[in-house]
Amino acid sequence: MGWKRYLEKNSIKLMLLGALAAVIGVAIAGGGIAYADKTSFCSSCHSMQYVAATWQVSNHRQFTCGDCHLPQENIVEKMIVKNQTGMHDTYHEFLRDYPDTIRLSAKGRAIVERNCLRCHAHTVANTFMSTGGQSCTKCHRGMIHNQIVVKEGIRVE
Repeated sequence: MGWKRYLEKNSIKLMLLGALAAVIGVAIAGGGIAYADKTSFCSSCHSMQYVAATWQVSNHRQFTCGDCHLPQENIVEKMIVKNQTGMHDTYHEFLRDYPDTIRLSAKGRAIVERNCLRCHAHTVANTFMSTGGQSCTKCHRGMIHNQIVVKEGIRVE
């Protein structure tokens, strides 16, 4: 009879310890996700320094990289794309084989287009763009990442 009481006490302790470990794990994962969603994280790579500098002088500097470049419809899709993009970027950053001008992939462009329309739907509602099939980035590419930047007396275009 004594061993049953011991087993019950240990079971409760193990369940509480498991719950505590789960809470700590979720907090660490959430903190990591929040940190990786910051522009300072994205711009920490050498290849993204110019992109970050042009973004800093744009009218969209209040938004993070993920606000425009990651899906916002649901968290699962956002995390999948964030992981795919992160692995791709880390691979090319490690090899130092990024081109001088970084271009969006077709998938990346579609995500950016959806996010443009998510924020600017009211702006395009009564224009020819409301019919669909139009490209925001075709005409407005330079609004965010193609600005002239003057840093430390050097003009970068």
